[in-house]
Amino acid sequence: MPDYKYKAVLKNGKIIRNIISAKNRSEVIQKIKATKMMPISVTAKKITQPKKSKKKVNYDKLAKIGISKNERGKKNKLNIPDVKGSKVTSLLTAEVGLPGIIKPKDVLTFTNNLYILKKAKFNNITALESVYNSSENKKLREIIEEMIIGVDSGETINNVMSRYPKVFPPLYTNFVRVGEESGSLDVALEYGRDYMESNIKLRKTLRGILIPKILQFVLIMVVMMVTLLFGAPMIENVYEMFDSDKELPKLTQVAIEMSKWIISNWYIVLAIIALMYVLFRVLISSPRGRYRWDKFKVKFPVFGKLNLNIVTSKFFQAMLLNIKNGMRIQESLEVSKHVTTNYYILALIETGKNNLLSGGSWIEPFAIEGAFSPMIIEMLEIGMQTDLTEMMVKIEEYLGQEINESIARTIKLLPEIMYIFIGIVLVFFVITVMTPLIDVYMGGFLFDSI
Repeated sequence: MPDYKYKAVLKNGKIIRNIISAKNRSEVIQKIKATKMMPISVTAKKITQPKKSKKKVNYDKLAKIGISKNERGKKNKLNIPDVKGSKVTSLLTAEVGLPGIIKPKDVLTFTNNLYILKKAKFNNITALESVYNSSENKKLREIIEEMIIGVDSGETINNVMSRYPKVFPPLYTNFVRVGEESGSLDVALEYGRDYMESNIKLRKTLRGILIPKILQFVLIMVVMMVTLLFGAPMIENVYEMFDSDKELPKLTQVAIEMSKWIISNWYIVLAIIALMYVLFRVLISSPRGRYRWDKFKVKFPVFGKLNLNIVTSKFFQAMLLNIKNGMRIQESLEVSKHVTTNYYILALIETGKNNLLSGGSWIEPFAIEGAFSPMIIEMLEIGMQTDLTEMMVKIEEYLGQEINESIARTIKLLPEIMYIFIGIVLVFFVITVMTPLIDVYMGGFLFDSI
């Protein structure tokens, strides 16, 4: 029997490495689990990498062929190489949540390829093996390898994905979970693909809006701070140069004293900033603090509504998929809550579930808190009396329009807000620095000479 190298984790979290003989990888995994350990990686010892096929897989052709599930392992014209003999690299770094350089575009490509293969009736392992060989991202290949090992040992794909929330978003994992449970993984992957496409587009749009403005704002603030710190103390020297007996304005004196103190005690300033950051992290680490912070994020002017619409849109996408697959509302709420990490929204979902248990309405908490707009509340109430699935489709379309409008408002308001703030800083700068200089220049030099 061949030898296999494996890594496994004990109940206490300790990682062990060993070699074991078995007929195949599945038997290795079973032996490891029999000893109450969780396998991390299993590698066939002294197995060379299979030659990479020069022929690329034509996924459009596969979708038309419609290969049945029972054809796995049989020779076919596609000549898809088997991944089982390939070397498995360590998954330890990815396991602890370090996704490396996996980009959303890589996940989108993975999803699209897996969707086409599942639509062509490939079973999970064969589809994953094919996607593994077509993937160019090393870190993503490691995760796909773990999926193959997991599925081969009876684990679900979404269970493996849930270990990598920085790679696969919660909503995406929820789509896969519902698809696996309902037997419609291809439909769920189609939802996941559309979600990733919209997510990438939205992220690109927001970055295009925010990053240039933030960089511009930071640059102006740095210039202003440097000028204030080093320029304000120089005003005293200017007064001495003109032999002015005038007293500096109070605001200028305060600015000079502050700048001198900051320059001489810069380490205290940095320590205060670091302490404030640590204090903030401690406050939001508690459930109550996190709830208040998450509520602030969706109630904050301008950006709060955009954030709320994005969170709400994800929630309704999950609800729609769950209800389409025959889940009751209570079950759908339980599954859909995993698509968000916002404690404020999670609390409302839990309250809605409790209302259902007591015979009330799950919509009521959202209406009372104003988390959903009056129009969405009205549409949900009508949907509960008629067809909730159809109404949620309309709500999803409505939220898409709201997100676009929120982005448009942000594009319009962001420069105005930034310029107002910069204007306040400029006024302060002119009053504290420029006005004394103009005063001493005009009064102490020009007027005296005249």
